[in-house]
Amino acid sequence: MRINDQASLSIVSSGRISQRTFGVLSCVTAFLLAACGSGDLGPEGTGGGGGDGTITPSTTGTGAGTVGVGGSPPTSTGITASSSTGVAASGSGGSSGTGSTHPKDHCVDGFDPHPSDAMMKDGPAEFTKNGQIDLTVQPEVIAWMQENEWQAAHFEWHSIRRCGGGGFGGMSRVNICNSSVPVPADQECKTTGDGFQFLAMHRHMIQSLKQLWPNHQEQFEGFKKFPTTAEELPAQWRADFRPWSATTLANAKIADEIDKPENLSRFPDEGAFGMWLQCFAGQAIPGTNQSASGLHGDLHFKWVRSNNTDHGLGNQFTNIDNYMFWKLHGWIDNVWEKYRIAKGLSPDDQALKDAVAAQCYEMDAIARVINPSLEPEPEGPVGPESGVFHTAVRPIFESAIHKCSGCHAAPSTGPQAGLSLGGDISSADIVAGLVNKPSRGGGQFRLVAPGNPDQSWLYLKVAGTAVNAGCRPSASASCNTGVMPQAADGKPTLTSAELATLRQWIQDGAPAPTP
Repeated sequence: MRINDQASLSIVSSGRISQRTFGVLSCVTAFLLAACGSGDLGPEGTGGGGGDGTITPSTTGTGAGTVGVGGSPPTSTGITASSSTGVAASGSGGSSGTGSTHPKDHCVDGFDPHPSDAMMKDGPAEFTKNGQIDLTVQPEVIAWMQENEWQAAHFEWHSIRRCGGGGFGGMSRVNICNSSVPVPADQECKTTGDGFQFLAMHRHMIQSLKQLWPNHQEQFEGFKKFPTTAEELPAQWRADFRPWSATTLANAKIADEIDKPENLSRFPDEGAFGMWLQCFAGQAIPGTNQSASGLHGDLHFKWVRSNNTDHGLGNQFTNIDNYMFWKLHGWIDNVWEKYRIAKGLSPDDQALKDAVAAQCYEMDAIARVINPSLEPEPEGPVGPESGVFHTAVRPIFESAIHKCSGCHAAPSTGPQAGLSLGGDISSADIVAGLVNKPSRGGGQFRLVAPGNPDQSWLYLKVAGTAVNAGCRPSASASCNTGVMPQAADGKPTLTSAELATLRQWIQDGAPAPTP
């Protein structure tokens, strides 16, 4: 079954993304699309009407040739299974890559260029239907997104954030609220954590496409500033340009000038800024005296074709095909980065990289729910290892009494909170995923702080002392202070000797296993 059948373009038949990376981080917070309250949805939110459409060369770019709807895309869209051809091999989701038993993980290491990068046309492609012209990304990009279930996964990624409060997953086509993918605790536009995930998810998508087509990054670049005149738009949209409201222009000016102190001070963190950008106008932003701007929805509504919706911004099932989708979300990403720079944050911050990777893993897991044929590849054999962690600490987590690895196994299983403590994964990769890694449920704490067990969230949780540790929640990390593994009496299940073993390993610097 193909969920994204609205696009009606044939997919290539060879090579999908390796699915070992389809682990999912269960603590990933909510993500909203404000436009029409259901997916990246415009005023209509429907598929196209009758009649065939064609993608033709753009008058402002070189185009990509003609592709009849329902016909085959150019042969240059073929995808092979090699990680050197734009289809990433899998890896130890979230690890630093220190273990040699796991090949490349596209969520951590990125994609290699797609083979069509050398021959694909520049600029947008025109999609004509019922006498109206809309703009899409090039057919090679659409074909890759179809092959890897991106259109449908993007829609279901929004839907799973509508499972609470009677939302029941919006219009989910796969009953996503009752799937194997954990429902995020933060639902649509309810918290600033949701705003942060909104930003991180779209950055994941933008970065991935730029990695796949490095010679055509313009297709995924955003507006340099909020477009206020027809001349700032592609030629096909200029005749239909209508002025923005005064309120929208005022909000857009705040976003474009977010680095000014008077604007920066409005938003205490990235999540608050993300919520302001994405949510319906007037919605209160927790922890601030601000209300959401509605800019995200304003931009989506602006470029909807009433009689040509197959790839339109109003078609929630395929709107990522649309060229203007990437212009508007690229602009949002640009102003987010301006905010981060003004706050003294670096694009290389590990916390940011982990947050973007978390969205990648979740989207991959959703894609597997949509298309079960995207099965994980078998894990490679784990070689012999030694050292304190491998021989003394790991067995604690894998014991039949504590069963930690039952919920925190290898990344391919979708471990709870994205945390792997055992299973089909090397001890080296487990340690790499713990040491100096931020905790998604432990506020400011790292999972393991070498030399300092009392500042290591893993130890605090199993010792039952997290509740008094002074955890401070943030936009990217909550504070879940209950003891783990869970017990009916709320007391630690690890024995004093086991706690002492774990504590000593951390105190000694949390050394990695040796081969």
